[in-house]
Amino acid sequence: MRHQKIYKSKTINMKGLKYLIIIVVMLSGIGCQKFFQEPNDLMREEDAYENMLIADRSLANLYATLWGSIYNGTQYYLLSGTTDEGESANMTGGGYRFNTGLQSPSDYPLGNRWVTLYDYVRRANIYLRNIQSVPEEDVNLKRQRIGEAKFLKAMMYQQLFKNFGRFVIIDEVLNISDELKRPRASLEECVNYIVNMAEEAAVSLPVEHRTSDLGRATRAAARALKAETLLFYASPLHNPTNNTDRWAAAAAAAESVLNDPQNKFSLYNDYSKLFLDNWNSEIIFAYNAGGAVRIMENDLAPSGYGGWAGINPSQQIVDAYQMANGLDPFNADGSVNVASGYNPAQPYANREPRFYATVLYNGAKWQHRNIESRVGGLDAIEIGSHNRSQTGYFLRKFLDESIVLNQTQNRAATWVLFRLGTLKLDYAEARNEATGPDNIVYANVNAIRARAGLPALPAGLSKDQMRERIRHERRIEMAFEDNRFWDVRRWKIGTNVFNTTIKGMRITQTGSTLNYQVVNVRTRVFDEKRYFFPIPQSELNRNPNMDQNPGW
Repeated sequence: MRHQKIYKSKTINMKGLKYLIIIVVMLSGIGCQKFFQEPNDLMREEDAYENMLIADRSLANLYATLWGSIYNGTQYYLLSGTTDEGESANMTGGGYRFNTGLQSPSDYPLGNRWVTLYDYVRRANIYLRNIQSVPEEDVNLKRQRIGEAKFLKAMMYQQLFKNFGRFVIIDEVLNISDELKRPRASLEECVNYIVNMAEEAAVSLPVEHRTSDLGRATRAAARALKAETLLFYASPLHNPTNNTDRWAAAAAAAESVLNDPQNKFSLYNDYSKLFLDNWNSEIIFAYNAGGAVRIMENDLAPSGYGGWAGINPSQQIVDAYQMANGLDPFNADGSVNVASGYNPAQPYANREPRFYATVLYNGAKWQHRNIESRVGGLDAIEIGSHNRSQTGYFLRKFLDESIVLNQTQNRAATWVLFRLGTLKLDYAEARNEATGPDNIVYANVNAIRARAGLPALPAGLSKDQMRERIRHERRIEMAFEDNRFWDVRRWKIGTNVFNTTIKGMRITQTGSTLNYQVVNVRTRVFDEKRYFFPIPQSELNRNPNMDQNPGW
């Protein structure tokens, strides 16, 4: 009996035995189930690696760290509410405090990411230390599992890189007797560490998984992580001298995924269902949130429907959406672009399809009625009121319209981490900076626009003009996917873009006439030091060899 040794070789009470049986059942349905569970405190480290079946449970716990490390365990949309995309309706949440400038080396409104991420790195190191000794006849399976752990570890280090810039490289499980007062590595060392680990993972990972294993890392996921890391390294925040070799490296990394003949990714034909149809053709890597989930609907749905209205799109992002004809509704000076056909008396008419797939506005059809964000409506704008729309808008993206909050529907949800549309724009940006707006750059941007039902970009754009077009496309295509938070930082335009006042739309009704007034919602704080998070003061106190980020 394969499992008898596990149950009688260690002292485990009946509760522990029951827990181990549950683990076996849980792992047998790993694919679309929420198999990422918290560790069993009854099990010692050596117990967890007696065979591959139980060791797989430790790896499942590593996958579970994606929820806490990237989404902070509760709010998928948290970072979007700290950008010019939208405003948080949670008056007591970390995002609200972060927006007012309440952040310091001793105050972490968005969570103590330094400590959290290093805790996850330690878990990965423990797994990698032990997995080699696990008895397993299938050497390819063990090789794959090691690749998965390296991928997850690389993801945690990439999060450290995005949040803090340079970090301390810890490649082993540290004990109290080890030298703990280590300095942060150089930027180049940090990037190379992530990139090399991602590539080590890639060569050990399969091209794709069977349905029951969806959610595990693949070769494309590891190389997408590598490409994104190199894109950050090439960007102005980390590349002030604009070394084009870095851009070329980022382009080559993205191209290695896009041009791999074994990959079967394609742009999903329906943008409005991109985040609802799980594991569709565009998804490179996603986190399985589980089969009984409606956290997005609870957190984001309009207040008049029983939701918490968690993130409210800003007037800035609404104005950024083009018209159906592909023209901007406003000129650079803020005046109406008459040629676009935009009508200030009907501001939501004839906009591009991605607007309707992303934003719920006054008059938009949702479930059994139209949204009423006008003053006096069921979903009325109420600036300063908890869990009410601050801007006159609600988020539609990510929401399943079939889920009615006062009923019992749930859905099997996935949070998308890497997708083809993003990678195409990564590639276009890097290639444009490296070699200029050639036909390949045009093809990748135009593919995104074609899927959105928009005309192709005009021919003859300069590198600078193409750069602005790509930045616009990223802002719209990836709205509320937490990319804007990082894009603005890596482009180093935050003091212009984020140091602003978020605006909304106040709508009043006189008879049958709607009157539209753009209003100020809340002023944001952003200065030079906020391109990076501060290193926690507690870490500096323990480690005199650690340096703080500039300005903190």
